[in-house]
Amino acid sequence: MPATVRISATGRSLLAQLAREADTSMTVVLDAALETYRRHRFLAKAADAYDTLASDSAADADYRRELAELDGTSADGLQPYAP
Repeated sequence: MPATVRISATGRSLLAQLAREADTSMTVVLDAALETYRRHRFLAKAADAYDTLASDSAADADYRRELAELDGTSADGLQPYAP
């Protein structure tokens, strides 16, 4: 469903340039940019959640204990990761 969105002249020029470079439409470039931004925000929120967890030593210990219990439960046949 098409919609109208206000965009600055600078943003439109950049969008048009990127579309020309990619030999595609501005809509495709904008959709890809929005998906990339959505993923970036998701990962930033996940990183914040891990930081919050790490700041609580008891919760972090529980989490790591749970990970240790789950380690090796996969029947994928791969060797354990050893850093």
